[in-house]
Amino acid sequence: MSVTMEDVRSALDPDEVDYPEASRLGPDALPHLLTLVREAEPGLAAKAAYLAGAIESDQSEEVVAAAAVNDDARVRVAAAQAAAMLPAESASRVLGSLMLDDDQGVQKLALRSVSAGLSPEVRDKVAEVSESAQDPALREIATEALGRM
Repeated sequence: MSVTMEDVRSALDPDEVDYPEASRLGPDALPHLLTLVREAEPGLAAKAAYLAGAIESDQSEEVVAAAAVNDDARVRVAAAQAAAMLPAESASRVLGSLMLDDDQGVQKLALRSVSAGLSPEVRDKVAEVSESAQDPALREIATEALGRM
């Protein structure tokens, strides 16, 4: 089945996207999702990033990683959430930069996406946040994340 940009946009158009259904577009949707993450307005780019995480494919990481460096915090938040659906090795690469993001909302979602099996580098960044974050709530979330690792 050939997936078009129109198919992808149609799946992402509703306010409440049915991600399990949209993920059935499969890996053929990922090039279109990458384009949306890089070029679309932030609301659509965030939906595209999250959908990429829900699609089981080796190429999902590229889309989520592109979202993780987007200028808009909403897209980086979606990347943090999507990273939780990626295999541990991919999630480690994506979450590494988000742990120390300038936006505390992004940091909080990245920390909440932490799970067992992530890289020692991610663990080090989580430990750094748990010890040195200015915000006590952020330190607490990081400490909880360390417990899950």
